[in-house]
Amino acid sequence: MRARGRLSGYDEAMENNKLKYPDPALPTYEGLDAWREGEYETRHVSVPYAGIDYQKHTINGYDVDPDTIEFLP
Repeated sequence: MRARGRLSGYDEAMENNKLKYPDPALPTYEGLDAWREGEYETRHVSVPYAGIDYQKHTINGYDVDPDTIEFLP
């Protein structure tokens, strides 16, 4: 299914890139636009012993904010 969505944490990553010593744990998204378009996938991620349980949303392998996803014809 094709969709369009905004990269997860894009604004935070851009602010981080401006720092003298950026946090290496954040993506840089260097050279990428805020929006990705392509093949949309979702999968359930669960690690019970660590208390992790969420739905991962990606477009062409990039994490996207699920609130921004627009499905394309």
